[in-house]
Amino acid sequence: PDERFEEISLEYKDLLLSDNLVELFKERLHTMAKCDMEEARLEGSEDSLKELHAKERIIMMNLAQLAQGLVKEAQALGAELEVSMLEIIRSICEVAMDPSHKSQEDTAIALTDAVRDMRPLLDDAFVAYLKYAIAEEEGKLAREGVLDDPEYNRWLFVLKIVQEGVYAELSRGVKRYVDHIWYVLRMNSKSERKELLKKLIEVMPTMDVRPFVKVVNNIVSSLGTTVKGDFADGVILGEMTNKLLQLQRDVGDLLPPERIKELSKDADDWAAAQRKRLLERQKLTRQRLKAARQTG
Repeated sequence: PDERFEEISLEYKDLLLSDNLVELFKERLHTMAKCDMEEARLEGSEDSLKELHAKERIIMMNLAQLAQGLVKEAQALGAELEVSMLEIIRSICEVAMDPSHKSQEDTAIALTDAVRDMRPLLDDAFVAYLKYAIAEEEGKLAREGVLDDPEYNRWLFVLKIVQEGVYAELSRGVKRYVDHIWYVLRMNSKSERKELLKKLIEVMPTMDVRPFVKVVNNIVSSLGTTVKGDFADGVILGEMTNKLLQLQRDVGDLLPPERIKELSKDADDWAAAQRKRLLERQKLTRQRLKAARQTG
C-alpha cells in the first residue's frame, strides 16, 4: 500500500545507499523497455507502451527520491561525525603543543597520558576515520605532486603521528585483554576457567568491558568454519580451540547485553560527556569565527 511505501523501503536502507542502486535501476529499466517493445509488437498497440510497467516506474522514481534524501541525510551526519573526529585530533594536538612541557620526553609522557584518558573515544569509528583521512590526504597530495613536500604535507604528518599514538594505546589494551584470556585458558577444568573469568570481570575497569568482549569474539571468529561444525578443510578442533569456544560461551553467560551496559555505564557516560564537551567547544569556535568575520 502507498501509505506504507516509506516504511517498507527504509527496511532496505543499505541497498538504497549502495553504489549498486543506479546500475540496478538501469538494468531493470532496460529489461522493462524490452518487454514493452515485445508486447507492443505482439498486440500491435502503442498504448501498451505507456501502460505496461507504469506503476513500477513510478515506484522506482519514488525510490530514487527517497535514496536522494537518505544520501543528503548521510552526508549531513558524516559531516557532523567528521567534525567530532577532528575535535578529538585537535585535543591531542593541543597537548603536544602545550608550552609548559620542558622537553620532548615531557611531551611524550603527556601525549601518552592524554591518549590513554581518551581511550573510550578511540572507537572503531575513530580508527576508521584516521585511515580514511590519511588515505584521502595522501591521494590529494599525490595528485598535486607534493606528497613529499614539507610545505604541503604537514597535516598528513600530524594525522600519521596521531594514528601511531592511538594504535600504540589500543595495542596495549589488546595485550592486557589477551593476558586475561591466557590466564583463564591455563586453568585445568571448565569450572575453574569460568570462576576465574567471573572474578576478572568483577574487577574489570568500566572502559575495558566492551573491548574485552570484542577481543574474545574476534579470536573465536578467526578460528574459521570448523567452529561451526564445517570440517571440509580437514582442520581438527584441538583442546585450545574447545577452551576458546567455552570462553566465548562463558563470556556470553556472564556478560549478556544488559550486564555489559551496566558495567560500561561509567565509561559510556564519560565518553558522552567528552563528546558533548567537544561539540560545545566546536560551537564556541564557530561563534568566535563568525564574530571575527563580522567585525573584520
